[in-house]
Amino acid sequence: MTEILCVGLTTIDITYRTPTVPSVGKKTQATSASLSFGGPAANAAATAAAMGLAVTLCSAVGNGPFADVAVAELAKAEVELLAARSAAQLPISAVTICDDGSRTVVSANGINELPAEPSTLVEVTRSCKVVLVDGHYPELALAALQSARAAGIPTVIDLGSWKDSLPMLLPYCSIAIASADFSVPGSSIYEYLFAAGIEFAAVTNGESEIVWRDAHGAAGHVCVPQVRAIDTNGAGDVLHGAFAAFLSRGAEAVTALEQAAVLASESCTRFGARIPAAAALHFGGRQQ
Repeated sequence: MTEILCVGLTTIDITYRTPTVPSVGKKTQATSASLSFGGPAANAAATAAAMGLAVTLCSAVGNGPFADVAVAELAKAEVELLAARSAAQLPISAVTICDDGSRTVVSANGINELPAEPSTLVEVTRSCKVVLVDGHYPELALAALQSARAAGIPTVIDLGSWKDSLPMLLPYCSIAIASADFSVPGSSIYEYLFAAGIEFAAVTNGESEIVWRDAHGAAGHVCVPQVRAIDTNGAGDVLHGAFAAFLSRGAEAVTALEQAAVLASESCTRFGARIPAAAALHFGGRQQ
């Protein structure tokens, strides 16, 4: 049975490691290169799976050789793929990781794609403990969120950037975790989210503390463990996946955020957005 359902983007990430940020108009020699799946929902799903949870990812992977790579890598990560039919090519991201851990990303996120809803999406949703969406493929997200809300299942949204579909999705979400880059039209983030029906909201800011508030007036912050970062790409996705995992085990939102921050910081000490199962269990705790 699925414990966590992630709905959203899967990409192919082509990642280069370079000593410094590449200069415009110059050729840069990478020290290494890798190819794997990425995307907020896919990375979050892989994190929760590494923590020992049964995870299903509803996403579009399209056709062609890159789709085959993504499907194979998701299976290796023990993520069950619920594929939404799409004729489009799988989105590709070019990622550069510098020696200081900073990153640059150029991505095509499939924002104009409308993949078909899998026939079993509602059934899978109603069997899980937590639904996590990243705002990509909003029709898929809406179907899952509506079903989850009707069944009383906690719903979490990853707010990396503003998307025009958010006013449609937010009323069905109970928890929102936003990045410092996220902004809303005409008001503060918290005011906007609480007006939309969010019950608990948090804003992350890299290695700085995470600030949270709830709809009842409580507020606080979560300290982020300081580490020697060598790769920050995907750390936010790890945070979201770990948060959903801890929430599914019965943790309160603040506790889940505190525990997820530990795992996200640990992910920055390794190359890639994958957390090995041994590390996930050590830093993320064993399933109760």
